Amino acid sequence: MTSKIFTFKQIFIFFYFLMALGCKAQDTIKVLFIGNSFTYFENMPDIFRNIASNAGYKVKTQMFAPGGVSVGDISQGSQAHMNNPLVYENIRSDKWDYVVLQDNQGRFVLNYGQFPSSSLVIQGHLQIRDSVLKNNPCAKMVWFAGWGMKNGLPPNGNTGIEMIDRIAANYRFLNDTAHEIIAPIGGAWKKLILSNPTFDLWSSDETHPSPEGAFLTASVIYSTIFRDNPAYSIENGGLSSITADLLKQSAWQTLMDSFVITNLQTITPDLIWQNSQLTAGSFLHYFWYKEMQWLSTINTNTLNVGQSGHYYLMAENNAGCKFKSISQHLLITDVEENLQQNQYKLYPNPAQSELQIETSKAFDFPLCIRILNSNALCVKKLELRNASIQSIDVSDLSKGLYFIEITTCNGRLELKKLMVE
Repeated sequence: MTSKIFTFKQIFIFFYFLMALGCKAQDTIKVLFIGNSFTYFENMPDIFRNIASNAGYKVKTQMFAPGGVSVGDISQGSQAHMNNPLVYENIRSDKWDYVVLQDNQGRFVLNYGQFPSSSLVIQGHLQIRDSVLKNNPCAKMVWFAGWGMKNGLPPNGNTGIEMIDRIAANYRFLNDTAHEIIAPIGGAWKKLILSNPTFDLWSSDETHPSPEGAFLTASVIYSTIFRDNPAYSIENGGLSSITADLLKQSAWQTLMDSFVITNLQTITPDLIWQNSQLTAGSFLHYFWYKEMQWLSTINTNTLNVGQSGHYYLMAENNAGCKFKSISQHLLITDVEENLQQNQYKLYPNPAQSELQIETSKAFDFPLCIRILNSNALCVKKLELRNASIQSIDVSDLSKGLYFIEITTCNGRLELKKLMVE
């Protein structure tokens, strides 16, 4: 096909550098983790905190996770979480916004609606929940719906995926009574295993999480609590950026696909985007945020949006409890002025084997360039340094629609459509 230069129909501009430092209006989100080695391995709560902090959120975490402990195993006596005074001391140590409770996942692998007679699974979860709510009536429990052994444990799952399915089903059964939030951790593991079988989310013992498994778990919990895509955090947990991005996308997509199952729809204010406005339902108070900064002059259910950016709402009900909306990463489209001021050109577009990125000047700082497929997964990454034209080989890409992401040192992100033919 003959190469031609195309005029861009749309330019998407998004400021995603989240400047929360020094912002006093944003409340600190406090999260207590109660579990065992599945929580403790790779210090998963620290990964969660780093993802959140590097996305601009203020967080405090605390962990109580002695190895081998379950929520309600009768044989563990006072060591079981439901009977352990240290668990309740941790609960009373602060007014936690969220408590992530991780049980021994083996207690959830029996047939649907069945739990071992040797473990007070439902009673234990309810008892801890009631203690958390007594300490802070606005707190929410997050049930850790995770994974089992890599190769299964017949007859309770012949494969790791079958065990994940059993665990997920029994957490849904638990939540028919407990009515809290399910973190779909196992679902994200399953999604990634099926789409990328080369990933090993288990450690060498084929039970505990690998660094990738722990990062994915933390990303799911982040997505569940903040209702925000972890891809907007720069935290990679020591992994390659491509690997971390894939894990983040799996976490976010799983949460969005299972929003009703997780019970998040009951506590997440709906936002409608229409006619350059964000509109919420009926609450007592409205706290709107842009780039993590509280828009203190606005206390109505409607926000007029004139700029691209990261927006969300904290809505307060009559009981004084606050609920966070899904974050809205809003983009300005089809603005001719942005086209005229743009410093980047892509050609030919559609591309066949080679793409040129041209800037109006040679920058003295690197530009990070990524090509994303239609599922927002990174398929190619490179840097542009001290040059006004960069050539990219796209001959290995399948035909279809892609997006070019260009990140500058000041945090500005530009997304441009690219067709490969």
